Amino acid sequence: MADPQPLEPLVRMDIVKVTASGFASETDVVATEVPVTVLAGTTEIATLMCTPEHLDDLARGFLHTSGLLASPADILGCEVDPAVWTVHVRLAGEVDPEQLSRRTYTSGCGKGVMFASALEQSGREPMPLGFTLPAARVQELANWFRRYSDLHHATGGVHTVALSAEGCDPDLIRDDVGRHNAADKVVGRALALGVDLGRTAMITSGRISSEIVHKGRRAGIPVLISLGAPTHQAVLLARDMNLTLIGFARQSRFSIFSAAERIT
Repeated sequence: MADPQPLEPLVRMDIVKVTASGFASETDVVATEVPVTVLAGTTEIATLMCTPEHLDDLARGFLHTSGLLASPADILGCEVDPAVWTVHVRLAGEVDPEQLSRRTYTSGCGKGVMFASALEQSGREPMPLGFTLPAARVQELANWFRRYSDLHHATGGVHTVALSAEGCDPDLIRDDVGRHNAADKVVGRALALGVDLGRTAMITSGRISSEIVHKGRRAGIPVLISLGAPTHQAVLLARDMNLTLIGFARQSRFSIFSAAERIT
């Protein structure tokens, strides 16, 4: 298998910095971005603009949250080819070409896409209550999450998404230039590790818009937490799906926009 991390996630570039003291030549770091094509067999699924690391996780999570799989177990393997920026995914069955023709381009940064199958399937029934989370735990997760991403602190040019199962797990946190990609990467990692997504919370640095809610619901994640704001469509969808949506998570406060009964 080819090296899944062929480039560093950041690159150093020459810049001119302008301050009150004048102009100065310096170097700075910026987030790396490449076009990566996901193939299922010989079928091209999508080309995504993304950060060139954890591409196997990206493909795994993208196929699952896009509603193109009957089950995550349908993924038999992923091989990354950095020479042509392609991820070859081996599936137990074929992807229905009709699903691929029905795409919705998302409001996310980079090149985001959702398939109609995910939009239709993710809202079929409300999520059961089951999993609950103490309010103090939400604050703990937000505080941990703010300190974690070195890539975000270095470049200011990526989104970070994490999953919490039983604790603050650094193996369940991913960065990407697109917040939808970061979400897919961390879901793909959780699938590879066999994590029970129904007992997790997703924490994101970016706003929560409707496609992130769809991805969360498709993955079976009951709680979404953002350091920022949700959109109105995200709130309406979360309420229909009985998914707990939390925004403006700060050190000592946060706002619950839907399904507040999961927060104890």
